[in-house]
Amino acid sequence: MRSLFQNLFKTSHFNTGISITAFSVSHIVYLILIIGGIVGGYLWLRKKEETFKVKALNALAIALVVSYISDFFMHDFVYGDGLNMDKLPFHICTVLCPIVAFTQLNKKFAKFKEPVVMLSIIAPMMYIVYPASIGSGEPWCYQAVQTMFYHGVLMAWGILNVCLGIVKPEIKNIWKSVILLVCITLWAKLGNSMYEDYNWFFLEEDAFYIGLVENGIIPKWLLMVINPIVFTMAVAGAYGVIILVNKLKSKKA
Repeated sequence: MRSLFQNLFKTSHFNTGISITAFSVSHIVYLILIIGGIVGGYLWLRKKEETFKVKALNALAIALVVSYISDFFMHDFVYGDGLNMDKLPFHICTVLCPIVAFTQLNKKFAKFKEPVVMLSIIAPMMYIVYPASIGSGEPWCYQAVQTMFYHGVLMAWGILNVCLGIVKPEIKNIWKSVILLVCITLWAKLGNSMYEDYNWFFLEEDAFYIGLVENGIIPKWLLMVINPIVFTMAVAGAYGVIILVNKLKSKKA
């Protein structure tokens, strides 16, 4: 039985040598599937009743949690040495999983939803556009499919919350995203301090692994400042796009 599961979840089934690298054919195919799925979901849901839209977003949040938790049971078959510790909830995308679940499925946390939605748009989008750590497995192997599915669902949840009018972001609330980013930075720093050889939220080395810290170009502590600032700028850009789209809609109306 174990050998069966090892074969099912191995990273290469046909020894093609094909993997998901940035802007490769397989990467572009995944981009088309994810973007197409989000657009299709919006077109299907936009004229539905509010309660149905909320149920659909609930389903996405549940799918995200199931994908994340169930993945830990597959690690031994995928990686062959037990749990993949890098997938603990210290990266921004992985820690957003429980946060999304609480804000979407628990009414008590609904008031914190706006910054979670904004980061759920930006963080997985950055990863999907430049999937630097997806591994060397074939595009159809479990590792690749689960990773892209997880990030795609997370981004879909964030975008659909805005596009369907469930969450109406206001630029004056950007400070909430800043506070959440500071908390995530401190949380990731705690993880990096407790465990060695991990680079959660890219606080040990730069996100592109070009050796900015290793080569002494910048001190490591500076990443705790740079990363939240970069994400804040990205969130500000997302607010700008939302404002522009709303203005265009108003003019058209």
